[in-house]
Amino acid sequence: MKLFLSLLLLFVTTLFFSQNSKNTQPALFLDSVSISSNTMKYINPDDIKSINSIKKDTVVNNSLYSVQIHIRSKNPKKYIFLSLEQIKYVYTTVEKNAVIYMINGEFIKEDIDTFKLDQNYILKVEVTNSNDFYNLRKSESKFDIINILGKTKQNLDPKNRTSLKGYEAIGIK
Repeated sequence: MKLFLSLLLLFVTTLFFSQNSKNTQPALFLDSVSISSNTMKYINPDDIKSINSIKKDTVVNNSLYSVQIHIRSKNPKKYIFLSLEQIKYVYTTVEKNAVIYMINGEFIKEDIDTFKLDQNYILKVEVTNSNDFYNLRKSESKFDIINILGKTKQNLDPKNRTSLKGYEAIGIK
């Protein structure tokens, strides 16, 4: 009897812990490309043509989702998605140090492996080394901060301002 109860307990715990837990967030697809929920922050809502949801279990990147959301854009060929690692290799010369990613001054803490950003959204990529911080110069851990500036209103406004030098009035005799 003791053996039977032990085997039953082992069987029940195996069934319980072997279940894949479903994510509460849906699996997102933009023009049939799997994207993370953080990527949606950087998609212009005016570019969306339609949204369709399907209630179906799906496995994406070894995660089980219960809902799929398919988003179609007005111009599907417009988006060229790059992972954060691809952005690092294309836009910077960082090779060996550990990297902390930021977008528009906001740290990326989750979904770093699956996070994708549209190449057309990138305005500028800035790299700051840990040696640039006075308090971290003597530290043994060396890292780089990659800040990706996107084409937002705040980032584009200073670039669009034109300053006129001189004091002559135009059109007055």
